[in-house]
Amino acid sequence: MVAPAVLRALRKNKTLRYGVPMLLLVVGGSFGLREFSQIRYDAVTIKVDPELEKKLKANKITLESEYEEDSRSVQTWM
Repeated sequence: MVAPAVLRALRKNKTLRYGVPMLLLVVGGSFGLREFSQIRYDAVTIKVDPELEKKLKANKITLESEYEEDSRSVQTWM
């Protein structure tokens, strides 16, 4: 069991009160940033299924074609 005087001294110690949480934040943030940046590089190396890629290339939707479809639907409302 720790004496109450020791606990009081630890609570008043500014290094333990402010320094240790700051150090944990810096070190923990470093590990977190490393993981998130690794996800970015892993996502670049993911290969797309060739069959899905063919479907995506075959389905050409342009801004102009969508505008034409919408303008036709608006004309039918009037």
